[in-house]
Amino acid sequence: MSAPDEINIANLRESLGRVVYSHKTHEKAREIESAKTAVIKWFNIILTALTAGSIFSALTTDEHVLLVIGAVISMIAVAFVVFQLSFDPRGSEERHRATAKQLWLIREQYQLLLVDMMETQTAGQDLLVRRDTLVADLGIVYSQAPNTSPRAYKKAQTALQVKDDMTFSDEEIDRFLPLVLQTTNRKPD
Repeated sequence: MSAPDEINIANLRESLGRVVYSHKTHEKAREIESAKTAVIKWFNIILTALTAGSIFSALTTDEHVLLVIGAVISMIAVAFVVFQLSFDPRGSEERHRATAKQLWLIREQYQLLLVDMMETQTAGQDLLVRRDTLVADLGIVYSQAPNTSPRAYKKAQTALQVKDDMTFSDEEIDRFLPLVLQTTNRKPD
């Protein structure tokens, strides 16, 4: 393999690594936003129940203090709705999900390009055009992607380095395949 081809392969490997991290970081950011969305839903349910309960109690008991409590809780509920509209964790969750899906496809394309480049042992013009197209596609995805956080990156790093997300042993892959396609359980010819 020539030095320029080795450089191209090294560059592709580096790019693939960055895309894998970006993909996983957006998945983790989506999980974080999903957890926020769940908390907000429950908080809304609690505020609504407290508001309804205090107003209903005030009407049935003629206690003025319960009416005041209901009004205060109602104001908190309205302020919370305004807060939700300002930050929209559900929308952020969906944007991270969409970005992760786009990055997954690009990650797979990088991997296939790397295989093709190593298989032919030369970076032919068509492979370089595919590489450049992937870089352009990746630029579009990144330009539209929501920002991630250090927390999401740290979770992605742990998932990839400690928990071995995105990696499979030969035995694991073989469990998904028919016997004829397996590598570890195949009987000798």
